[in-house]
Order: sequence, then structure tokens, then C-alpha cells
Amino acid sequence: MTLHQKLKKAKTQNKLPQITVYNRIDGPGSSLDLRLFQQSMWELGKIPSNPLRDKSMKWSIGYPRTIGIAINVGTEITAEPIQSGKLGVESIDFGFCYILDKDAIPPTKEHWLLRIMANFNLDGIKFTLRNLHPELKSAGLGGSAAVTTGVALLCNRLSRKPFSQHQIIGLASMLEQDLEVSITGTQEQSNAVFGGVRDYIWFPFGIPGTDNFFGTSIRQEIMPKKDYKELEARIDLYFALQRQSTDVNSKWYEELRKPSGYKLHSKKCSLAYEYREAIRTKNWKRAVPAISEYRKIRTKLCSDYMSDEAWEIEKMCRRNNAVSFPLGGGGGTIMVFSPSPKNLEKMRPRLSERFRHIDYKILAHGHKFRNISGF
Repeated sequence: MTLHQKLKKAKTQNKLPQITVYNRIDGPGSSLDLRLFQQSMWELGKIPSNPLRDKSMKWSIGYPRTIGIAINVGTEITAEPIQSGKLGVESIDFGFCYILDKDAIPPTKEHWLLRIMANFNLDGIKFTLRNLHPELKSAGLGGSAAVTTGVALLCNRLSRKPFSQHQIIGLASMLEQDLEVSITGTQEQSNAVFGGVRDYIWFPFGIPGTDNFFGTSIRQEIMPKKDYKELEARIDLYFALQRQSTDVNSKWYEELRKPSGYKLHSKKCSLAYEYREAIRTKNWKRAVPAISEYRKIRTKLCSDYMSDEAWEIEKMCRRNNAVSFPLGGGGGTIMVFSPSPKNLEKMRPRLSERFRHIDYKILAHGHKFRNISGF
């Protein structure tokens, strides 16, 4: 039975295959996963034969890294059969639907998801996308990258998994950026594949001495599932405005190419390490200077990173022993962190009057398949 025939049968049984792919909270380390940043900040060093033996991973200080926290905000993607020879993609929340001949899909921004499906040589299939939280658009939570990765994961599963996890991450990242959908790296993609609370150390050319691909990381789970509530109690999320991150990322790229900007950007690697250690050891006060200094560097490199809404939230944080951090490239969601949960509780009623408080949960997984057995 062909894949197309299996999908037709699944439709009659109301068991179409689905994937739900989840977004992330980043923080210090954000943007160090972008391809040019990985290449510019990385240099060959001595990597232990067992890099995870030392839980503090002191050997990795100075490497580009990002800390990803998977949350239950994301997108559901459903595969269904359409006419043979066609491929389709529809977004319920963004209001687009493209159905094209499978052998005539141009490499354009509008058709980036169709290009992934075509790369997997699928036929007669349409993917329908539905946001779990349709009100959260351009929120700085890595939504477009997560969707791209979700499409690649579902294509890979329907194609009997020809690609490895790291290859899926690299594939999704390169297609999204090279087709000019957004400036992206590998953190959202890695979060969608692995989930949990993880530290990702980036290897833009693959890990030396191994046979791998752009998108490869040495990763460490820095918080077990049983401790998620402790971190949730210290991080609040507020959706302040719908805002694209591309212009801010472009400015950071521009500054990276200047000696003064490169010097500033380079300071972020050690701050990202401090942030990961604060979470791993639950030394919550240690996170405050890492978050604050990282935000200051980003703002100095591009003042537009901090919107008026972000400044409003930051001013309240200063009065309540908390710190703020616009996620992604200054997208619409602002993280508010405090070592004391009581400070967040005190701020929450007033901030919720002005901004949308996101009631989230941390997840141990980055995606979830449904109705996939038999494919």
C-alpha cells in the first residue's frame, strides 16, 4: 500500500497522522545559534572524550551555546490526502493555502514548507497547520522555526525516517533562512526535536572527529522533569505586541561584522554559560546578572531590540527585584525572571492588566506524534 493509499484509509477512519511541535523560551544564549554567529564565535578546542562526565562542563566555557526550555505553546500539523501529483500546505491562523504540482514548486519564501515536502518526494499530500494559541503571532517564541521543523519531522516519519535528528535540525534551519523566511539558527529546531530544559553547545561544522552535519550540538539536560515547577515559578511570560524579529537580527549581523560589535557579541558566550549553570544548580540569583548583562549588550548593539512595551516591563522589574528579557530577536514576548517567586506574584496583577500573561507549562518533549503507527 502506498503512502497516499494509507492516508486515504486513515481519513475514512478519522485517524490522520499528526504532529504537535512546541515552542521554546530562550534567554542568554539567544542568537548565538544563528549560522553566522556559530561560525564566528566557534574555535577548535579540546573536547573531552566523554563531554558530559563533568556536569558543569567547564571545558565548554567560551563556546557558542543556547539554553532551550520547551513549553506547551505550539502548532498542530495534520497530513491528509489530496490529488496525486499535488502537494499542499494550509495555515488556518495565518490564512494561506498553497496547492501546487509537486514537480513545479519554486524555492520562494511563500513556498518554503512545500519545498520541504518536495525534498522528501511526497506526493498527493496536504499539511494543515493550526496554532494551539492563535492569538500568539510573531511572539518571539520561535514559532516559524518550530513549524518548519515540525513539517520536516512529519515528512521524515512518513518517509520511514531517512534523516537523523541532527540532519532534520540542519535541513529545517537552512531551508528557512536560505528561502528568506527569517534569519534563524538551530535552537528552536533543536528544541522541537529534543524538548525539555537543555543546554546546546553549537558545532557549526559538525563535532570534530565525527561524521555529522550543521545543526549538531553537544547537549545536556540541565533540569529534570521533577524540578520544572521550580523554574516555572521563577519565569513569567508576557505577550506585549506582535512583532517580527528579522530587522533586529539583521542589525546584530551588521554589528557582528565590525570589530567593536564583534567584541561585544563575544561577551555573550560566557554569560550564556552563567545562565545554564544558574538553572542547572538552581542558584537562581546567579541568573540575574547573566540575564541583565546579556540584555544590555543586545540593546547596545541594536536599540530596537527593546520595544516601548519591553521598557515598560523592565522599569517595573527594577522596582520589584526582577529582570526582563525580550525573547528571540526582540519578538512580542518578554520573559520576566526573579529568584523569588513572590516578586513575580506581586507584579502579575498589574502586568496582566497591560499585557497578555501566558500561562505555560514546561515540557520534557519538543514534539508529539499522533496516529503515526502504520506509516
